[in-house]
Amino acid sequence: MTQTWEYKVEPITMADRWSKKQQAEELSNLHLKINSLGAQGWELISYESIPMYGTFSSSLKGYAYLIFFKRPLEN
Repeated sequence: MTQTWEYKVEPITMADRWSKKQQAEELSNLHLKINSLGAQGWELISYESIPMYGTFSSSLKGYAYLIFFKRPLEN
């Protein structure tokens, strides 16, 4: 029998303009989310960072991340 997989993509945003406290809270929330998904059998396999630029300027405001997970698909 061939192993099949299911995949999940989770978005996360980290803005440079956020205070250190906001960034720390977001990282803490990410930690909780990743551990919760791991407990459900999801394995983090990759991430992609996407730069975010201001609407009225070309200055970098931060990054959005797509986090990719997989787990065996139960048949």
